[in-house]
Parts: sequence; structure tokens; C-alpha cells
Amino acid sequence: MTPELEAVGAAPCLPGARCRGKHHLFDVAALHEPPKAVEARHRPALGLCSRCPALARCQDWFNSLPPRQRPEGVVAGKLRPAQVGRPRKSNHQSTEGK
Repeated sequence: MTPELEAVGAAPCLPGARCRGKHHLFDVAALHEPPKAVEARHRPALGLCSRCPALARCQDWFNSLPPRQRPEGVVAGKLRPAQVGRPRKSNHQSTEGK
């Protein structure tokens, strides 16, 4: 399971959360999605968060997650960009040539 799915699966019940049923607004950019389209989705998502009665509980939940399990996109009132970089090295070391 990806860190994003693990985080969503562990998301607390947030009664009154304004994001319910509108997840498409909060998602990270899709592959080849134009930046203007992403901004057009994220702008209302951030507005919903700013007026959300569950924002403090959402922020507490987000901050309680290990960094690698924190979801990307609009979460807890902020835009969390997708992590870009090299894949992490595996802890498994090759035993070839030994």
C-alpha cells in the first residue's frame, strides 16, 4: 500500500468536514494535467479548508503522521506538493561478488 493510501485509510472521522465528497478538488496534479487546471481545482479546495469546522482536528491528524505517510495535495488547509526526487536506496544490500 502506498503511503498516501495508508494515510487516507487512517484518516480520522471528521464530522462536518467540507472536503467530504469533493476529493477531486484536493488531489495532486494528474500526469499531464495543465497547471492552470490544477490551480483551478486547488483554489476552491483551499477556500473550503479555510472555512472548515474540522480544520484544527485535520491539522492535528496530519501533524501526527510520520512525514513519509503524509498525503499530498490540499490537506489540512495547505497545499502539500508531491515529493520529487530520487527513489530511496533499499536497505537490502547485494551479495553478488562476495
